[in-house]
Amino acid sequence: MSEQARDPGEKIERSADQLEEDLGRLEDHLDDAKDQLKDRMEDAQGPGEAEKVAGDWEDEAPDKPLGDDAEGSGSS
Repeated sequence: MSEQARDPGEKIERSADQLEEDLGRLEDHLDDAKDQLKDRMEDAQGPGEAEKVAGDWEDEAPDKPLGDDAEGSGSS
């Protein structure tokens, strides 16, 4: 009979251990989800400080191209 008395106790012990492992896994998933949410919120807020300082230089190109003279390449 002592074997039967230990068996339910061992099952409960194993169940408790399994629940603790599951809880640990869920906490890890929750931490990962929070990190992803933080990254998404930062992306949604727009450009960071570095992009603001750099400005929008693409719209400020010079009137004439720099480098090789495309217009004068046909005449020698």
